[in-house]
Amino acid sequence: MKNIIKAAIITLALLPSAAAASQAQELKSSYFMEGAAYRHKMNPAFFNESSYINLPFIALGNFNFGLNSNMGLSNFIYPMEDGGLTTFMNSSVSTEEFLGGLSAENRLTLDLSTDILSLGFFGIAGGFNTIEVGLRSNTSVNLPKELFAVLKNFMPEAEGTSYHIRNIGVTSNNFLQFSLGHSRYVWKDRISVGAKLKFLVGVASLDANIDRLDLYFSKNVWNADISGSGYLALKGAGLTSDADNYIDGFDFNSNEIGIGGYGAAIDLGAYFDMDYLVPGLAISASVTDLGFINWSGVQTADWNGNFEFTGMDNIGQGNSLDSELDALGQRALKFIRPKKGEELPSKISMLSAKMYISAEYKLPMYDKVKFGLLSATTFNGPHTYSEARLVAQYSPAKWFEFSLNYAYGSLGHSFGWMLNFHPKGFNFFIGNDNFYLGKYSPQLIPVGKIKMNINFGFNITWGSDKIASHKEKLKG
Repeated sequence: MKNIIKAAIITLALLPSAAAASQAQELKSSYFMEGAAYRHKMNPAFFNESSYINLPFIALGNFNFGLNSNMGLSNFIYPMEDGGLTTFMNSSVSTEEFLGGLSAENRLTLDLSTDILSLGFFGIAGGFNTIEVGLRSNTSVNLPKELFAVLKNFMPEAEGTSYHIRNIGVTSNNFLQFSLGHSRYVWKDRISVGAKLKFLVGVASLDANIDRLDLYFSKNVWNADISGSGYLALKGAGLTSDADNYIDGFDFNSNEIGIGGYGAAIDLGAYFDMDYLVPGLAISASVTDLGFINWSGVQTADWNGNFEFTGMDNIGQGNSLDSELDALGQRALKFIRPKKGEELPSKISMLSAKMYISAEYKLPMYDKVKFGLLSATTFNGPHTYSEARLVAQYSPAKWFEFSLNYAYGSLGHSFGWMLNFHPKGFNFFIGNDNFYLGKYSPQLIPVGKIKMNINFGFNITWGSDKIASHKEKLKG
């Protein structure tokens, strides 16, 4: 077991660097599916129709990968009249066209989660209980529009151009999660409540934010002023610096990697069957990941300085042009790099809490068809985003159901779907909340806004008759 945990820690420790190049959201397409094994992850009040267990230590039990952004390839690559492609830097692409396609805050989020062990079973005071051990990685990047304006325009006016950039940020939390959940009916089979307690083992955390970057360019002077801070918590790794204390590298020793911190979280939820008031209507609400991780051995960094260059008129006079440009580049690079700060004994980071509010309506005259409206919000400071999802679901048989849905929110719109097979003995599901319907490049890269995820799993199930009998007794 010790080696397994260490392997999991090493895997998660490498995720922040991978995420920067490429946060865990649950499969919202499954929210209204009564036969879905894992919808309790979004609302712990949901009472499963069967007990289940995944295949321990195999990712096939429940694997979820999601990548979402309100940017896309089409924001940076443009078609030319001759049929070729060019970048946004080409003069044929106007500033209005390029910047008009971007949002004020351009976001990229990466979610990754998988269960090492997941067990759900009926019992213990007539409730449904869950035990879970899993890996989670949540990463968000925020790039303001003004940053891209610099890249596109640089210095459109010779007499001077100013830029005021705020809140360039990246945050990433990577951890192991151990959780215990319990849901139960508190009034007949109509109202259920649930809670889930989570114990968290921190592996790696990164938070960097440039609060302010003011730039000024003219034919006589270039000036930049920067302010920001960041921290890294990753046992077995350290930031290295030069003689002037500017960070110049990253030292990683896999033999020393270990637990970076501990934390806790809680999920709370409620479900109300309103059929006695409006036939077919049900509502539910929940909050998940209300918690924190207390990181130890935290390394800090600071951006705080001013860079000015006034030698444009003298470039090439006295010294070679190459040497002067090289010196200018070195000064600019030092300005961009943060300085290494003190090491903190501990630092608390909050999880990205989520809130779900829903209403569903099952057709009274044909209960195989259900419609649902789900509001989902993720709270993460400047990386907060939300969406509303409209779901249409059909269950042609007791052991099979599928859904089609459409969502619109902070990161644009998307289509989703899910297939769920749950005959006696096993449950297999596959779904996607963000199915891309637009154009693809020849390399199969989505041209429009990046919104993609995949979730699938296979579980062994049992005890559906016992749970159905319990619900029948509750009706009174």
